Amino acid sequence: MARKIAWQDLFVLRRYQDQKLVLDNSLRLVHNPGLFSCSLLSLLLPSSEFYTAVEPGESDHKEMLIGQISVPGNVLSARVAFLAPVGVGDVQDFSSLLSYLGGAAAERGAIQMLAEVPQTSASEEILSQSGFRIYADQQVWKLPRQVPYGSGQHSWIPGCRGDNERVSALYHRVLPGQIQHVEPSPTFPEASGLVSWQDGRLIGTALTQFGPRGILLDVLIDPTVDAVDEYLGALMFHLPYRATRNVYLRVRSYQQTLMSALERIGAYPGEEQRAMVKKMAVHYNAKQTFAVQNFENQPDITTPISRSKFKNN
Repeated sequence: MARKIAWQDLFVLRRYQDQKLVLDNSLRLVHNPGLFSCSLLSLLLPSSEFYTAVEPGESDHKEMLIGQISVPGNVLSARVAFLAPVGVGDVQDFSSLLSYLGGAAAERGAIQMLAEVPQTSASEEILSQSGFRIYADQQVWKLPRQVPYGSGQHSWIPGCRGDNERVSALYHRVLPGQIQHVEPSPTFPEASGLVSWQDGRLIGTALTQFGPRGILLDVLIDPTVDAVDEYLGALMFHLPYRATRNVYLRVRSYQQTLMSALERIGAYPGEEQRAMVKKMAVHYNAKQTFAVQNFENQPDITTPISRSKFKNN
């Protein structure tokens, strides 16, 4: 039976270090902590956004399963941080553990769990068996150190609360309405990022996540805008710490114009991935539950990630 991790479980973790499956790009590319430190944090700081659980093996032939979620206080989505142990071609049954983690996420106010997995991998099958479904295809591109900055006529400035109405308008204009049940429009200052204006019109947003290992961007540019290459170059010019950390840009399959621009500036495409979601029942103190509406039987569609938790120090 799955339960919250305990101190004695830490002794098992070291042998799983090379068998963990990281399901959150921001954790993998921006922070990249070890399995032990991830789990230790949830024990030392129970009030932190991380929650780790284990499912002990029922016999000597079944290994203990470990999983972790992160639930930031200002969003309704929990992210599956990692599962372990997962080997090459290995399809473990994590359904009970993920169900337990889903309950813990709901107690913290989340209504859904999100995960990012390589396409056609064992991890996709593991999540599908646990009730997750695909809602977007994506790639994470690594930007080169040197990017042409163009004419210098395009600028990006920090987003602020006064931009939220325009950001929401861009989000609703560019993306299918159904996807907003998974990833709502970002709001500043809860989100950290930059915006770009053209002739008094907000035409782009770039959500940022900064960490010791890298910077992860989620860019949304109005499809009517020309010179996307120059906007990307200007974004790199205005981005802090770009000279000392790798910069990654997460791109969804519908953003073909952005992908073409990335190819032209010499960015490196990563593996193809699938963003997956599991909707959960919402629990209240009165022990009454109800299913989240307007979600089941919707078509698979795409949208950019909107959460950004980590900011500059």
